[in-house]
Amino acid sequence: MKKEYLYHGSPKRLEKLVPSQAFDTGFEEGCQFAVYATSNKKMAICFALGCVEENENAERIMLPEYGDKMVFQNCHPNYGGKGFLYLLDKEKFTHAMGSQWVCYEEIYPDDVIEISVDDYLDYCIIR
Repeated sequence: MKKEYLYHGSPKRLEKLVPSQAFDTGFEEGCQFAVYATSNKKMAICFALGCVEENENAERIMLPEYGDKMVFQNCHPNYGGKGFLYLLDKEKFTHAMGSQWVCYEEIYPDDVIEISVDDYLDYCIIR
């Protein structure tokens, strides 16, 4: 049987992913101390684009009404930079909600894909 993967996006190149505290203003499931991954590749890419803060009120938002786009408020993607898309073994994750999955232990990716931020600016809404 073919191995199933989930995706994790980050502006940083890491050897392994370690759990950290997440914050989601709308859903308790999005506030766990875990490594988050998604079955939605576009969503992971959005997180790989980074968040260059313009002031202390910077935030990135993904809501169903925006489709597969990230809203940047008081920040912007890391223009001209690189992002990283991690392929993670789905067997090591527990379903959290929607397309989000969580792993409560550090995890080594099966593969890491380097992307150019500027290739995915159409995934962004800048406010």
